[in-house]
Parts: sequence; structure tokens; C-alpha cells
Amino acid sequence: MSIRWKIFSVYFIILIVSLASTGIYLFNNIYESYLSNERVTNLTQANMIANLVSKFIGVSSYLIEPTIVDYSNQINSRILFTDVNGKVIVDSAGNGGMEGKDINSYSDVKSALKGTGSTSIHYITGSGWTMYSAVPVTIKNEIVGSILLSTSIDDVMNFLYSIKMQMIYTFTAIGSIVSILSLIVAAFITKPLKRLTDATKVISEGKFDYKVEIRGNDEIGKLADAFNDMSTKLMKIDDERKRFVSDASHELKTPLAAIKALVEPLISSDNVDISVYKEFLKDINSEVDRMTRLVNELLVLARIDKIHSIENKTENIGEIAYNVLENLEAIARQKGVSLIFESDKNIFADVDADRFYRMIYNVVENGIKYTPSGGTVKLNLDSDDKNVYITISDTGIGISQETLPKVFERFSRGDTARSQKTGGFGLGLAIVKEIVDLHKGHIDVKSTVGEGTEFYITIPVKNV
Repeated sequence: MSIRWKIFSVYFIILIVSLASTGIYLFNNIYESYLSNERVTNLTQANMIANLVSKFIGVSSYLIEPTIVDYSNQINSRILFTDVNGKVIVDSAGNGGMEGKDINSYSDVKSALKGTGSTSIHYITGSGWTMYSAVPVTIKNEIVGSILLSTSIDDVMNFLYSIKMQMIYTFTAIGSIVSILSLIVAAFITKPLKRLTDATKVISEGKFDYKVEIRGNDEIGKLADAFNDMSTKLMKIDDERKRFVSDASHELKTPLAAIKALVEPLISSDNVDISVYKEFLKDINSEVDRMTRLVNELLVLARIDKIHSIENKTENIGEIAYNVLENLEAIARQKGVSLIFESDKNIFADVDADRFYRMIYNVVENGIKYTPSGGTVKLNLDSDDKNVYITISDTGIGISQETLPKVFERFSRGDTARSQKTGGFGLGLAIVKEIVDLHKGHIDVKSTVGEGTEFYITIPVKNV
């Protein structure tokens, strides 16, 4: 069942239950109101007859029958007068119809002979709806008989029946109109939801550039905007993934092609000098090392991508930074690059020591790679109550302004030719950015071509 029909079904069920409950409540109130008035009227008339009869008993008993008959004609009701045992003494219908019969089995007569007025409604074949009203006849607070009033209420019941049918017709019409409106509303509500559902299927098929055309400032409009934003981000992620795979494939293809180019001459040649073999094998070994470094960096990125939070401990940042420079001293000396470390005090912060080491190592190593002989790479540490400030600067070749915004992207390099010579893959700074983000920090870079580059890293002192 579609969403539209589910919504409509809910509306329809609520509507039917509400209308039925309202109709029953209203009709019951009208029904009870009319019959209650009828009961009061008949009991009042029965009491008036009982009072007249009680005055005639014993003194003018011969007036009882004509009085009852006369009153019966006036109110158009049949009147029965019984003794204290429930035996009919006078029947206004005449012809001795009920006279002499015992009617103490009638519930209303029973109640009257016990001193309580009572009414009941009966359907009598041939006569229709009839209301019985019985009251006691008393003399000096002593019950001496009862008056039973039998009144046709066909007109009242017919009127109530007509009201009932009018209510059924009215509520049916209202229900039909509201049902149609509900169906229209359901269609109006579910149409954009159906678009979103269809769009979800399209997105699931990999068409991330698909957009939903839904306008409005309501919840559905906001949902559509959020969906489109998600689509844009998914498309960006997919593009980055494709580019990443393409770049990784290219980086792996290059050393593989080099290895193949080195191996083929060795295979095709029968007499090759051993020194040539060693030279070729040395080059092959270098290319294998190059692929190993690439795979290792890809594995580092893959592990970082899976991490959403890290467990930090309070570490001596100055000590970690000093260890980085100490381990890179040999490489820097070989290139003729000077390493300078500036830190006025012991600085402590909540960090993941291994990843923090890797972060500083990558930036400093990057500076050494791109700094010519005679240049310097400087590492400066500072802090306040909230943050640790790390500045790593070099006097290297610099990065162009066009490339600068992309330096933290994977496989992005400031100088491709230079990277090929140094063995860089454009992953080192991407790893740095991921580690900074894991520490809830911030990294920025400034560079001038031919003058050098400065990296500014800010890391919170406390892991909140």
C-alpha cells in the first residue's frame, strides 16, 4: 500500500469513528430529551387524574368512571384505574375491555402500587409505539390503587426516526466531502514524498547528480533541500573516490611500468654483464620501495578514515617534536638542510602520541624534501591555556597560489616534477589534515613561490 493510501486510510478511519461517535451522541441526547419531556407530561397528567379519583373514592365513587372517560377523551389516552391489588376497576376504553382483569404483573403498575411513579415504552402490534405511565392513588398517604395512562407516542417516535435519518444523510454527506478532501490532501502531501522516494531509488543506483524539484518552506521543502545537499555531498565524495582510485592506480602504474621496462631487457638478453643486472635490480628494488611507501600511506589513510574519535593522553609535545627532528636529522644533513627547534617551555596537551608524531613528521619531512641545500626548516612550539600552536616553516621552493588550496587533498602536489624526484605521492599532507581533524584542531598554510612555506597548526590543550 502506498503512502498516499495509508494516509487516506488513517484519515478515513478517524473520520468514520468521529462522525459515528458524534452522530450517536447527538441522537441519544435528542432521543432522551424528547422522551423525557413526554414522560414528564404523561406522569403529570396521570397524577392529576389520581388526585381527582382520590377525592371521589368513598364519597362520590359514581363520578370516578365518567371523570376518567372524560379526561381520557381530552388527552387522547387510555386510562386504567386499579385497586390496591392491581385489579382494573375502570377502563376508559369502555365495553369492559380490561375491567376486572388483574394487571399487577405490569412493571409500571407494580412500581405505582409501591408508591413510585413509573413509565415504560412498548411497541404494540396494531397500535404502534405506546408509553405506559403509572402513578399511585393515595388517600391520607395510604395507597388505595393506581392510575395507568396508555399514550400513543407514534408521532414522537416517527419524528425521532426522521431526525435519525436526516442525521445519517447529513453525516454521510459530510463524510463523503471530507473523505474527498482528505484524499486530495493526502495526494498533496504524498506527491512530494513520492518524489523523494523515487529520488532515493535514483541515488541508490549511483546517479548522485540527481536533484529533487520541491519548493516550499515547510518540513517537506526542508527535507527536499537536505536531500539535495546530501546528493551534492555524495556526488562530491564519489568524484573524490573516483579521482583517488584513478590517482592511486596511476601512482602504482608508474613504478610497475618502470619495473617492467627494467625486467624485459634482462629477459630478452642472453649475455648481460653482472653489473648491469645489479644496476637494474637496484632500480627495481627502488621502485618496489616506492610502491611499498605508497601502499603504506594508503593504509594509514584507510585506518584514519575508519576512526571517528581517538583516546588521548596528556603528553609532552616538546618531547615528541624533538624526537621528530632527531629522527629526521640524518636526512636533513644529507640534503644540506638545517633543522631549527624553538620552544620556550615544556608544553603538555591531550593527544594521541603516535598520530601526533606522524603529523609533525610528515610536515617537517615535506619541508626537507622541497628545501634546497643550504636552506632551513624551523619548528616552533607555543601554547596558552586553551591551545598548542605549532609553526613549521621552510625556505624551500614554495607552492603556487593556484595549488595552495588543494595541498591537503589526496594526491595533490605543489610541484609534480619535484615530487616524482623526491618520491612523494601527495598523501603526506592529506594524512596530516586527517590527524589534525581527529584532534579537533585546525591547520592553515601560507606560501610564496621561491621563498618558502609556513604551516600553522592549532591543537586544543584538553580533549573535550
